[in-house]
Amino acid sequence: MPHRAPLVREVLQTFLADYLRLVEPDSAQHLELDQITFPAVPDWSPAEHQRLGVVGEAPSRWGEQVTLLIQVEPEALTPAELSRRIGCYFMDLEIHYCQPVLLHVLYLQGGRPGINLETAPICRIFNMDLLRLYFTAFGIGGCRAEYYLERPEPVAWALAALMPALRLSRAQHRACCLERVAGCPLQEEQKALLRSCIDAFLA
Repeated sequence: MPHRAPLVREVLQTFLADYLRLVEPDSAQHLELDQITFPAVPDWSPAEHQRLGVVGEAPSRWGEQVTLLIQVEPEALTPAELSRRIGCYFMDLEIHYCQPVLLHVLYLQGGRPGINLETAPICRIFNMDLLRLYFTAFGIGGCRAEYYLERPEPVAWALAALMPALRLSRAQHRACCLERVAGCPLQEEQKALLRSCIDAFLA
């Protein structure tokens, strides 16, 4: 599963607006999703960039910039590791860009199934939580592929390839994912990326 994370990050960056509509609909309606940009994050090592996930920026409908952090995790983290990792990334991004950060964690395996609001402590003193971070987590391993294949967002069809299908064989599952891609009005390079993702997950 870890070797799939880079491919998932590429898909999410390519289809970030659709991904936000899928998993953060309440926040997405307040953002100008057609104006998403992907700024460089300086002063981080290649290993940190590899672990980071997708970092974007989008203006809100009220004119302020919002940093978007979509963290891709191959497996669910322990509470302590999750707090350490996302706390460091969140604070670094907020300090660097001096603007709000919308944080989302995508678990390729494990975690609570589906889309859930979660929280993690990022500052504790004397075993007391002084600061907690709220974020949305998406555990796709426990979701059902059929539902996401019916969604209108193309990114959902690629993610559906990582989900179990109740009524489909593996070959049927792959064929349904590819059929959705073939029938959508995307650029050919975008379709090719989705197809490579589906093939990698359902080969």
